[in-house]
Amino acid sequence: MRGVVTVREHETFETTSSLTAQDAVDLRAVARKVLKRKDGDLAASNHVGVITTRRGLVLEILPKIDLGGEADPDYEKTRRTFLRMLRCWRGLGEALPESGIRAMPRFPMLDVFVHQFLVNVNALARAGLARRYIPVEENLPYLRGRLLFRDQLRTNLSNGAQFFVAHDELSVNRPANRLIHTALARLAPALRSDENALLLRGLRIAFADVPESTEPHADWEKHHVDRSMRLYAPVMQWVGLFLFNKGLTTFAGMHDNISLLFPMEKVFENFVTHSFGRYQRRYRVAAQHPQKQLATIDGKGAFTTKPDIALKDGTCVRFVLDAKWKDIKGFGDDARHGVDQADMYQLYAYGKRYGCDAVALVYPRTGRFPDELRYQFFDGLPLICLPFDVTRPQDSVQRSLQSLSESTGS
Repeated sequence: MRGVVTVREHETFETTSSLTAQDAVDLRAVARKVLKRKDGDLAASNHVGVITTRRGLVLEILPKIDLGGEADPDYEKTRRTFLRMLRCWRGLGEALPESGIRAMPRFPMLDVFVHQFLVNVNALARAGLARRYIPVEENLPYLRGRLLFRDQLRTNLSNGAQFFVAHDELSVNRPANRLIHTALARLAPALRSDENALLLRGLRIAFADVPESTEPHADWEKHHVDRSMRLYAPVMQWVGLFLFNKGLTTFAGMHDNISLLFPMEKVFENFVTHSFGRYQRRYRVAAQHPQKQLATIDGKGAFTTKPDIALKDGTCVRFVLDAKWKDIKGFGDDARHGVDQADMYQLYAYGKRYGCDAVALVYPRTGRFPDELRYQFFDGLPLICLPFDVTRPQDSVQRSLQSLSESTGS
């Protein structure tokens, strides 16, 4: 079985014994939209996660996280930090609990994802698969349900011991179960952990009476998780990821490989938003809200504003924050420090439209950007560039609030 090649975002993929020239061809075919060329070589972009190829290679792409000089030779802390950030991605926290991250600290991301999926499916199977009544027509040696006279005469005219009947049968053959069985079958070639392999074997037995889906997309549209199927919710999140890349980057071409790539810009935005909601109570946090029109034409609104994060005091928007997964320079003589001018225009528009006390750009904290940068627009509106340490989100939120308060003199 092939091994795992780990790189960080924006790094090139070296052609080694682990990653061959043919692997590079396969990777371009699978994920050409999320990989890039760098000095003529294939390189990771700002999408992180895992890509597998038909030849069994697993490519793991990790984010560039500044650990403050701490050694991380096996990427263990980087991987664990990213997985904790990922729990805030589109409600993935229920499907990827903290216990699941701690259970496999040294394993590549794909093993962690698969393990948590299998653990969730195992809990579901132990509680009992959801069933539904389905109509069945069959020829039986006893009377059950209602007799189908036309079929009875055609089939059993000379055999009075058989009855052609129609009845309802309680069956596990329903869309959600078919999709889960399909995901289990698809994951089998990607297993590397003995623990995962053992779990999968037991689950294939538990799903023996459930056929694999012949029309996965149709089954996905038809499947429904109601209140009686509580354990299905996290399982179906994983099914959506493994089978359809639901909520993730889409790839060029259709392949049987398992590939889960997350846009780091959005993961960081979700993580910062979640952190401000969790680690402070002074302000109410609104994500992508409130939305307002920036202009009108012929009496109709145009150019809707959607701030990443709004900190509200009652109905008043005190601060608007925009999270940017970008490495900026806190030192040097360049007054821009790597801040995008378009972001300055956008934040100024937010500040005036919402009547904010201050606005802020939130960047990941690095050795080159350890402390805040304070700008002031020509009319006095403060803009602060805030460093956010993703390994210490609670401290980052408190420091950010202090900086925002100081900018207004409150």
